Amino acid sequence: MALRSLIRHQVGVRSTRGFTLVEVMVAMLVLALIGLASATVFQQMTQAEEVASKRHEQLAALQFAFLIIDRDIRQMSARTTRIAAERAGDSTNNGKIYLTNSGSELDSDSGALGFVRAGWTNPNHLLPRSELQGVVYRVREETLERLYVPFADDTSGEFARQTLLTGVQSFEVTFESGDAAISQWNVAGQLPTRVILRIELEEFGVVERVLLTSGERPPPDTPQPAAAEG
Repeated sequence: MALRSLIRHQVGVRSTRGFTLVEVMVAMLVLALIGLASATVFQQMTQAEEVASKRHEQLAALQFAFLIIDRDIRQMSARTTRIAAERAGDSTNNGKIYLTNSGSELDSDSGALGFVRAGWTNPNHLLPRSELQGVVYRVREETLERLYVPFADDTSGEFARQTLLTGVQSFEVTFESGDAAISQWNVAGQLPTRVILRIELEEFGVVERVLLTSGERPPPDTPQPAAAEG
């Protein structure tokens, strides 16, 4: 009986014995490793989501910018701009230079593009302006801006500004007329067939687009509106 009682006592002691210090430390180490791995994976997923979201926003901005530029260029008008007329001079080309891509003339840090576009909606001419709009694309402090004025020959110096893209490293505009490539537009009495844009962005590198103009040509011997002095 004494032996049986001793055995029962030893079994009861073993069944109620807790974990040793080594076992507890090993369990804590395993849990710490699992937590560290989970935190690392979660952080990487969060960073990847932030990067993807940022690039999506930048891509959407790029697509929107090209949409705006393409809309303007497709409605480019054979209409003398004040800046282009001053550069060409009436004595040389009769002032019939319809656009310019000179960054210095348009006060741009990189390339630029300035012209007059048609199709600026003004239902029943209710607004005090025409349906022509002078627009300028230029780069200031790595930001591509679209400037426009309510009148094609506005000389007030006041303009509306629209930010299109940030992180712009360079902005280059060239042209094609038929099969000829033209780096600086100085062709009187006509519009280019295509406008080629090369934009170097901090995030995407060099992006190039070829955009078609309206192809509008003024009727022969049609007098052009004189550019306002200013």
